[in-house]
Amino acid sequence: MTTESSASTRLARTTIEDVAREAGVSKGTVSRVLNGRNWVSDSTREAVQAALQRTGFVANASARSLAMRRTGSVALVLGAPATHLFEDPNYALILQVITAELADADYSLIFMSGETPSDRGRLARFLKGGHVDGVVFLSAEEPESDELVRVLEEHAVPVIVIGHPFPDSDPLPFIAADDEQGGRLLAQHFIDRGYRRIGVIGSHLGSVGSRSRIDSFLDHVGDRSRREWVVEAKQFSIDAGRDAMRTLIARVDNLDAVFAASDLLAAGAIDVANERGLTVPGDIAIAGFDDSSAATRTVPPLTTIRMDVAATARATVVQMLSVINGGETISRVMPVELIVRGSA
Repeated sequence: MTTESSASTRLARTTIEDVAREAGVSKGTVSRVLNGRNWVSDSTREAVQAALQRTGFVANASARSLAMRRTGSVALVLGAPATHLFEDPNYALILQVITAELADADYSLIFMSGETPSDRGRLARFLKGGHVDGVVFLSAEEPESDELVRVLEEHAVPVIVIGHPFPDSDPLPFIAADDEQGGRLLAQHFIDRGYRRIGVIGSHLGSVGSRSRIDSFLDHVGDRSRREWVVEAKQFSIDAGRDAMRTLIARVDNLDAVFAASDLLAAGAIDVANERGLTVPGDIAIAGFDDSSAATRTVPPLTTIRMDVAATARATVVQMLSVINGGETISRVMPVELIVRGSA
């Protein structure tokens, strides 16, 4: 065999895996560069292009055409237990809005779970098979070390996260509420009302969203609260809010206000105040965050931070369809506002 034919054979056998290894990126990132997608940073694109030249990789035209084929479907991947769709009114609203907005664009929504290893394996096979044009990732859980993020990163399908769960970096683009602004707005309201001993109930405190709203709140209220007066609930639910409120009351003497980092947690806190014979807001003020449907069902109705969940879901669909059509993907922070009701 001649040297020339040996070289040709070597180049023909170069795969995307070889290029990814050479560039130090995932196979999905190489595919995105090859397909001309815009959700790759300039530095990463340059690294991949340099690796392509070094390895002599030449993309197969028919394979590229197949990879860019439209399916007319978008997957909603839930990293949390599927029961969250029924327990959390925000999740239900997101699902409703995304389904309707995609239908208007003649797209179908496919729901998939990424909670368990078998779920993630099924998802990886589904994405590898090219069955969807994009993925919306929805989870309040902390996924920085989760295999789910790796699965989503490794494929050439665009992904947008609803919320901001990543603590150390942003491996995927996101659309999220302005948690810092929400924390400041509620803190100032508590200060204006004269509350002096303020406890906090949060959940998933490692995630950026939860951490940002609580840190911002604590920074603004100053010595009216303390870090040790923060109780972490097991999850964003009414039952978890009840348990956390009991812990908080036992931990802090003369507690006169509570900031709960979700409406469901706040609803649980009100339940415990009632069972202890405390009036809300007379003996203790309680406020939430989200302005979900739960905020108007408590007695009294919740003072809370409104993040327009429907607008966030619509913005996610607009962004997703833009990226599918070759547009640039960017992370976006949505504005919030204080809603004052009877609880604080």
